[in-house]
Amino acid sequence: MRYTPAGVEALDLKVGHQSTQPGPGGERRIELELQCVAFADMARRLQQAQAGQPLHLVGFLMPSRRGARLLKLNIIEWIQEGDHGLLQEN
Repeated sequence: MRYTPAGVEALDLKVGHQSTQPGPGGERRIELELQCVAFADMARRLQQAQAGQPLHLVGFLMPSRRGARLLKLNIIEWIQEGDHGLLQEN
């Protein structure tokens, strides 16, 4: 956990993603790591998540820093397993 210059809690984390997506000529296996950030209450909630725990995250992409071309996911919602009828994908 860190604090922004304005004193807001911020949590930087890496999230792994694995899925199968339809594409031309068949399905494609997608595996990647994504840099993420969460602020305030969301940062405190995510700090409690266990490594390897399946997560359903909602957010938006933003530059990793002002003027950068690299992106990170700004997490604004974490839907825990079982919330909103979501099922874990295999």
